[in-house]
Amino acid sequence: MRRDSRNQGVTRRAGLVVALVVAIAATACGARVAAYEPSTPATGGSSAQAGGVTATTGLSGAGGVGSGGGTVGGATGSGVAGSGGAGQGSRGSTGPATASPVSPTSTGFDFSPHAEAAACPGTAGNGASDVGVTASQLTFGNVSGLTGPLTGSFSQGAQGVQALFSAVNAAGGICGRKLALNAEDDKQNASTNASDVADLIPKVLAFVGSTSDADNGGVPGMTQANVPDIGFAINCDRSESPVYWSPAGGSCNQPQGASGPYYVSNGIFTLAKQGGYLPTKMAFLSYAIAISAQAAEQFEYVYKAMGGTVCYSDFAVSPATASLESDVVAMQQAGCNGSFDTMDVTGNAKLLQAMQQLSYRPPYVAATFDAYTPDMITKAGQSAAQGLIVGLPFVPLAESQPMVQLYQQQLATYEPGTQPSGFGFLAWEAAQMLMYALIQSGHSPTRASIVKILNSLHDWTGGGALGGYTPSSHGVYLCDVDVTVKGSSFVRKAPGSGIYCGGQAAKASS
Repeated sequence: MRRDSRNQGVTRRAGLVVALVVAIAATACGARVAAYEPSTPATGGSSAQAGGVTATTGLSGAGGVGSGGGTVGGATGSGVAGSGGAGQGSRGSTGPATASPVSPTSTGFDFSPHAEAAACPGTAGNGASDVGVTASQLTFGNVSGLTGPLTGSFSQGAQGVQALFSAVNAAGGICGRKLALNAEDDKQNASTNASDVADLIPKVLAFVGSTSDADNGGVPGMTQANVPDIGFAINCDRSESPVYWSPAGGSCNQPQGASGPYYVSNGIFTLAKQGGYLPTKMAFLSYAIAISAQAAEQFEYVYKAMGGTVCYSDFAVSPATASLESDVVAMQQAGCNGSFDTMDVTGNAKLLQAMQQLSYRPPYVAATFDAYTPDMITKAGQSAAQGLIVGLPFVPLAESQPMVQLYQQQLATYEPGTQPSGFGFLAWEAAQMLMYALIQSGHSPTRASIVKILNSLHDWTGGGALGGYTPSSHGVYLCDVDVTVKGSSFVRKAPGSGIYCGGQAAKASS
């Protein structure tokens, strides 16, 4: 099935979904979506630059955050001698940008579209240097769950990437080339994901921002073809793929292979423990679907290893259930003073409503970042949603950090009608990391040149919105910011500023 996204775009629907959402089997063929290139209105003069440079056009230079040597607000990155960023010294030149001789961080790199376009101007030397490359265009692939049982959950990935591509195209492109995104719909099914990836491999230079709970399906094909895959992994085997790079890390890891234990970040629990609000008796809930249940079991395992008591668990919640009152009654009877779940917005809303109806509200009710959306408050009802805690691997989108503001500005300009989202922001950050690699590759980009640059990155902070991650490590994200519902919005709970990066990759199964 094919849908022309030049006219329709990918499905637009508000909502942020968790990195550990359910994988529901879907049938039929994947929807092949034509190159996603909407018209590009004139861009503004926005700027977001790491390394102490302020953002303009309504963006605040405050709020810079960092960790591990890649920081914002004037500090230099680890091992970076002042320049640290792509395009430094190459602007105004028609020659290819060159990689820093040291492991570069995002410090010093100007992420504004005009600066990115100016870092490698002109078309001299452009040619068909690799798959998906012509003298005038670079084509990239994106396989996401655009439709399926969780409609609207994963389309934000393609939307975030396209917003950035459109902004850079309006500024002149990279090395004079326009950026095109070929987005295909895997319907949240691993087999369809594999066939979509196979369809795109001979057409694209790399994959960027793919977002799906079925993202394991295409891993063998991408690995065999040695095509770069840049994004945020939901399934463990994508995190471990030798052709995968992330600006922030994946959601889980199994470094010893199929026979070894899983590892996930314990950051959300260690941050709560440090802040004095980690419950002593916690309930864990999930949908009765493999990836949701597996994720909840993994977090339960980590919590128990930290000395917590599991007072109740239910890993068989039906997505179609009308109410979670029976679970809430069981939690109350067991004396739980906290709960953690891996359900979607609808499941979280039912849980919060049941707690309100039964006049039982533990002091700690937390969810993965699926719940980080205005829809969460709307569906649950503002009074029921109060106090809900959500852990984020990035700076909260409500803050005046330059990168989160630039993302939202580009989304509003080039993908009007869509709301900012966690998956969308991580996909946008992945595309920004790709921009860095393309600028460094110059006028003759290849899959190999992109891989070389990505492998050189160290403590990548994505302009200060992320905690500092080395993409070649193929690990899990270890940084966290807790937000909580207060009134009609989410506000920062902990840490008081910046990003907490004290988490560890904790063993999450036997």
